[in-house]
Amino acid sequence: MKRNIIAFCIFCLCTGSLAACNDFDNPAIPDDEAPEVTPAPVPPAIDPSWNLVQMPDEGGQNPRVFVYKDKKYDALFTRTLGWNGGDGVLTTALPGGHVFWSFNDSFYGVVDGKTRARGSCSFPRNSLMIQKGATIASGQESDDDLVWLADYVQTDNPSGERYYQARTHIRHPKASLSDAEIQKGEIDQDYCYWAGDAVVYDDPAHGKILQMLWTGVEPGSLKNIDGCLREYSLEGEPGDGQYMSVLSTDYNFKSDGLGYGSTMFEDTEGGHIYLYTTKQVNLVSRVLVARTETLDLGSPWSYYIRDLSGDYHWQSSVPSNEEMERSYITAESGSMPWVFEKDGVYYMCMEAFPFGRDIYLFRSQTPYGPFTDRTLLFTLPATLDKLGSPYHQRWYMINLHPALSRQGELVFSTNSDPANFWDNFNRVGSADFYRPYFFRVFNWEHVYDSDDDSGTGTEE
Repeated sequence: MKRNIIAFCIFCLCTGSLAACNDFDNPAIPDDEAPEVTPAPVPPAIDPSWNLVQMPDEGGQNPRVFVYKDKKYDALFTRTLGWNGGDGVLTTALPGGHVFWSFNDSFYGVVDGKTRARGSCSFPRNSLMIQKGATIASGQESDDDLVWLADYVQTDNPSGERYYQARTHIRHPKASLSDAEIQKGEIDQDYCYWAGDAVVYDDPAHGKILQMLWTGVEPGSLKNIDGCLREYSLEGEPGDGQYMSVLSTDYNFKSDGLGYGSTMFEDTEGGHIYLYTTKQVNLVSRVLVARTETLDLGSPWSYYIRDLSGDYHWQSSVPSNEEMERSYITAESGSMPWVFEKDGVYYMCMEAFPFGRDIYLFRSQTPYGPFTDRTLLFTLPATLDKLGSPYHQRWYMINLHPALSRQGELVFSTNSDPANFWDNFNRVGSADFYRPYFFRVFNWEHVYDSDDDSGTGTEE
């Protein structure tokens, strides 16, 4: 009996204690006052035939942004004959849905299909390709769509010398090799041209043509020395003799070597082409801009320069170093600035400098800046999907490809290189260095979302 009384007392004390806790520490929350649970971000609907592989977040990007490796485009550029590697990798949308591709230093020759070992190859300093546009929007792209505009040494004898090796597309006037050496298949390794951006222009004499800037590079120092404007016919269809034939070449188009036009933004409503470059001082690289008078790259250029009183204006004269160093349109450092527009807002994406894995987004009210609100878009992976060593020396030349977008996503390519240049040859997986890899970024518009939906969400 005594034990029952004690147990009853303990029960009452415990019940009272619990009641006290409920009364004072954990009041019940009515259903209509319960905190809202934020639903998990929903990935976009992806067609399985696109062969996209979602990437894990390695840098702290907005959770509403989804990034995918594009294994279809990776496969298109995993090649065994002819072009099998190259950097630069710029694209321009062409009439008819076609896409123009340019490359800088490239490998042409034969690759072992099983080991992905690159054998004997030529090394042309620039190269071109046209992608037929019929399948791009549907995501059914194939190797049959690629028309390589290569000047091959020979393609008839697999056992012969220089099988599927190619010559440089456009040589610099100061390049030293003789015509006989070029015909034999030798490649200039001194002065060369590397690709700038390109636009389609409605020429009064020829109809729609492609205008492309080429930047002259000094041997050894990799210093820009001048600029060339070359125009190509777009008459006919890719693969015939007329399409992409050369209409004109102005080797003396620019003599300043400042690199404006490495990337461009075509403002069709405003009637200008904006031309971007970067200027590096020590380990800082920031953006400057010029623009054309009309939508013709050959029309007069003006440069966006800040005067000594702090005001910006457009000037016709080529800026000095001092003028450039006070005229940046970004405060932060970066490389390969790409500008695009959506809903009246201008965005710029850049790779962290030098050779960073982080890709940042900026925004502005004009295509000439200032571009502010730097925010992380995504982070490139630490390793490559390849045979042999997956470790690269660096990611570089992160380029934007609007012409490859299917439903408004951002499409990027980037290049990788091995720690040693000679690791590009005769090793397992060597042909999967020094070639582009592709990424698609969906829901990128949410990058500026904040937790309170204020729309700021910026990184200081």
